[in-house]
Amino acid sequence: MAKTKLMALPLALFLLCAGMTLSAQTWKIGYLPSTVGQALTKAWGTGIDTTLKAAGNVQLQALDAQMKAETQVSMMDDFINQGYNLIILQPIDAAALTASVKKAESKGIPVITLNTDTLAPHFACVTMDDYGAGYLVGESIGKTLKGAGNVALIQSPPGALAGVEREKGFRASMAKLYPNIKIVGAQNGEWNKDKAIAIMNSFMQVNSQLDAVFAVNDNMAEGAAIAAESAGRLKNIMIWGFNGQMSTLAQIESGKVFGTAYTNAYDQGAIAAKLALEALKAGTKTFAKTQVVTVKPFLATKETVGQIPAASRW
Repeated sequence: MAKTKLMALPLALFLLCAGMTLSAQTWKIGYLPSTVGQALTKAWGTGIDTTLKAAGNVQLQALDAQMKAETQVSMMDDFINQGYNLIILQPIDAAALTASVKKAESKGIPVITLNTDTLAPHFACVTMDDYGAGYLVGESIGKTLKGAGNVALIQSPPGALAGVEREKGFRASMAKLYPNIKIVGAQNGEWNKDKAIAIMNSFMQVNSQLDAVFAVNDNMAEGAAIAAESAGRLKNIMIWGFNGQMSTLAQIESGKVFGTAYTNAYDQGAIAAKLALEALKAGTKTFAKTQVVTVKPFLATKETVGQIPAASRW
């Protein structure tokens, strides 16, 4: 799929650009994340809602797919059948949602994806630098371990391309820079804290030496930390997450989680909303290429987490 890369802009600029009323018509925008209950999807929603309110004449409807791809497909159909003007989607499974994106675009409804792209061209994808940040996490872990040790991965579901890319970047870093670091385990944590606790317990049972764990989202990193602390091994296992939610930043400050690849999710949601306003104003209905806007990561550790201001913690 052909893609055009764009630079991410600050939230303040987007809010200024979005300040104009689109028209006398009321536009309906659907927001469909994997679930509305996670810190990340809430922060995206805040950024989206704040930007759209500044524009006026826009109605935003958020639905909760509860981490089920089949539910998300059904909800996409609802948005399409109800004549929504644009959909902002975080696909639970890229392959499963591709047909839904094609259907929306065929009806003249632009789609903006968040974090996980689909296999068909659509208006835009606003994403974290999943591969690049995964690579940076691997590089940081390798430096801290001085190039030797045992590490494990708590993975995303296989259809979640964002998590897959994070793991790819991490593995590429290990392979290129630290051949003496061994990946001793990798299991799907389903983005879930409780699942990650069980996986971490399994890792510790079969590995008397476990030096680091990379969980590809913060919920799973927090679960790994809970398990390691309960086993009395937290001081000896470096735990990394990904996303940068407020609760994980607090655990970094307290020393329970070593680090996370932080992205300002408020800005990411605002970027998606700004692009939505642009699409509605332009009235373009078909897209041969997907615009890709990548939001740069920041590696938050105990030494650097203080650089993230309170207003940017989600």
